[in-house]
Amino acid sequence: MTDIEYAKRWADTRINDLAAHRALYAAPEDFCVETRMVDDHLGDTISTDEEFAEGLAGFSNKDQTNGLGVQQITVTEAFAGNGHVMIHWDWEVTGADTYRGLPVDGRTLTSKGSTFLQFDDNGKIILESTFLNENPLFQQLGLPIITPHYWEEGFDPASLG
Repeated sequence: MTDIEYAKRWADTRINDLAAHRALYAAPEDFCVETRMVDDHLGDTISTDEEFAEGLAGFSNKDQTNGLGVQQITVTEAFAGNGHVMIHWDWEVTGADTYRGLPVDGRTLTSKGSTFLQFDDNGKIILESTFLNENPLFQQLGLPIITPHYWEEGFDPASLG
């Protein structure tokens, strides 16, 4: 299986079959899933089967009416080497009532994210570290988030003031 095929399998099982997704990971005492939560670092680490089922259940929600939203992850790139895979993906949620407590008002929210996976000798995931770029989401919800492009020629840091 190629890097991109594995990454697409990872994404597909996350949103369609949480049991199949769990099968990609090592035993409970041997894996850790980290996401970047804004307010509680302890709340962003999954290391038991119970936390896995609870923490990732929203990804596989298919009910358009429950307000949780239906998520889509579309893999755009995958790079592998030395027991690791880096996955870049596009993310979309439709039908959510709120995002981080903010009303969505029927919008479809989109952004980009990355997931780093580390594997054990049996090819099972022992570490997942995921980052979703939330600034575009907050901007789509009308928050005045500034996205400076520091890398662009002529960028003036004083423009942020």
